[in-house]
Formats: sequence, C-alpha cells, structure tokens
Amino acid sequence: MLDIAGYVILGLFLLIAPGFLFSLILYPKLESLDFWARMGMSLALGVMLVIYVGYFLARPELAMLQLAPFVGLTVGVCAVLVVIAYFRGGFEVIIAYTRVVMGFFRKFKPPKPPQPPIPPPPEPSQEERKGEPEGLPPEQSQEPQKEQPEERATEQPDEQTQEQPKEQAPEQPPEQRGEVS
Repeated sequence: MLDIAGYVILGLFLLIAPGFLFSLILYPKLESLDFWARMGMSLALGVMLVIYVGYFLARPELAMLQLAPFVGLTVGVCAVLVVIAYFRGGFEVIIAYTRVVMGFFRKFKPPKPPQPPIPPPPEPSQEERKGEPEGLPPEQSQEPQKEQPEERATEQPDEQTQEQPKEQAPEQPPEQRGEVS
C-alpha cells in the first residue's frame, strides 16, 4: 500500500515540479498568471516535459526507460530549469507563494498560554516606616528628593527688533550731511 502511495506522490512531483519551473521561465512575474492559471500551466508543461524525457530515454540506442534513469533525468532537467528561472527573476513568485502557504499554516499554531499576573511589591512594615515623614506617599518618602532643573525661558526679541536692515550706514556728523548748525 505504501509503495502505491509513494509512486503516486513521486508521479505528481515529476509531473508538476518541472512544469512549475518551466512556467517560471515563461512567466517570471507574479502578475503574469494567477495561482490557478499557473497550476494549470504547470501541469500541462510538466506532462510535455515528462513525455520528452520518456521519449529521449526510450530511444533504441539508449534503451534506459526505467524508473531510476527517468527520475534522475527529470531531476537534472529540473536543476537546469531552476538556474534559468533564477536568472529570469522567477523566484519572486516562489517567495510570494511561500509566504501565502506559511501564513496559512500559522493560523493553526496553538495559542500562547497566558502569563500569570505579576504580584504587587510587599508594603514596608511599621519598623521600616519609622524613619519616614508622615503624610507622604511611600514612593516619595523612600527616594531622596531630586532637584529638577529649572527651565529657563528663552527670550525672543520682538519682531520689530528682528527686522533690521542688513547694512546700516554709520551715523554721519551734521556737517557731512549738509546741515548747518
């Protein structure tokens, strides 16, 4: 029974894998084909490639039409198709499909167990509170008072003082201006 299941899985792989890789060569962009069109194309191209591999191995001078040479030659064809698909840029399709499949399987992860709540810190006893001043909350009484730096207001001059001409001529004495005293 396992032999039959193994042959079925191997047969499906040998039909779909070369066709999928060949479709990556022909249509390297993700937008070229949707998923189902690419799967249909993969099956059709895979059947075509497997027929050519079988025809090549069945030639009388080779006479090697057996399972091991057939699988080996099909894997070799797949290796060549992988290299060509890589240079054509078809691996973005594989990455996109991998993300979709991984997202599908992430839905079935068991949820993380809830973490137990953190207990509050214990309150100090009466003996520890003796040195603290009365009426202050425990947070302020345990820590020494830290001086906070004062914020110095930056003085911004009025708009009138900012609008000065770029160059001012030095003030001239009245004689040079043409005034008589």
